[in-house]
Amino acid sequence: MTVSKIKISKLELVYPPISNQEAVWLQGDPEVEKDLRESDFYAIGARAEARFTDFAFDGDARVISFNMRVGDADCEPVKLRMNELPGIREKPGGQVFAVETGPKVVRMWDGPVGAAASNVLAWFTTEKLLYDKAHGVPGISGLDRCRDLATYDLLYVGIATKGDSFDRLMARGHKRRMDILANEPQRWPGARVTDEIFLFLFRVNSLLLQTFQPGHDFTESDFASQPDRKRIVADAEKAFVSMLQLQYNVVRFETYPQGRDGLFGSSLARYGYVIDETLLFNTTHGRIRGAHDLRGVISNDADFISIEGEKVSLYVSGVDFFAGAHQ
Repeated sequence: MTVSKIKISKLELVYPPISNQEAVWLQGDPEVEKDLRESDFYAIGARAEARFTDFAFDGDARVISFNMRVGDADCEPVKLRMNELPGIREKPGGQVFAVETGPKVVRMWDGPVGAAASNVLAWFTTEKLLYDKAHGVPGISGLDRCRDLATYDLLYVGIATKGDSFDRLMARGHKRRMDILANEPQRWPGARVTDEIFLFLFRVNSLLLQTFQPGHDFTESDFASQPDRKRIVADAEKAFVSMLQLQYNVVRFETYPQGRDGLFGSSLARYGYVIDETLLFNTTHGRIRGAHDLRGVISNDADFISIEGEKVSLYVSGVDFFAGAHQ
């Protein structure tokens, strides 16, 4: 007989976090839309506005230096080595005609900025810079406090039971998103709330682990299809909401893990969820930390929601298990 079936599901961003304002700007971009439609699990969070300051350019070394600051936190130095950045290093001669800088964006062009014949070779918003740094994109140095800067107040978690997160969260009116924009306080003087509310669009990527007794006589049932992705996504929503009690989620799923459309009662002995991104979500009922390991394994720096039978537990990295290695 099968000894056990364990399913671990990783929440992976399909696109770097985007502010509510950026979501409006990007909504008409077909390439971005294609990426966002890969998601059916999403979150809405808030954080003081980040900005770039103090730009300097070393033409001989082809390095852009600047600081990144979130709210009134200490500045974090950044260097972009243009010769190493994807999109530039592949270009013959690595020529960059113009560098565009601003408090929220850095872009490198192969022609005059904004000209019809010009193309963007590499670009960074504040959140994309943090995302790319955590994902090991070459040419970025500094940002040693990457997770500190990528710390957000988690306000709401939702799913697309049909379709995808782009339809559910962006293409059509989303009540909770509007409620958050209307009710959340300003987190940094001078910032607009629309620049301090962030959308996180995730895909749920699952790994099934099965163990068998020695001499097991395999049958087709051992390799039978597992619960479909929408069922896993529905269970993930309930796990996060019931554990973290998010303030804008009206339904709290107080009987979780029991439910009709989740994983309770399946053949799984244990299942759980981990955020496979280097960020941290604070809530009024605690916090949950994610982490991304460049080797593609599950990082022990990430907290883990575990469900076994009717028991739901949040295992905290560095407290309930050793941090700093992979599982």
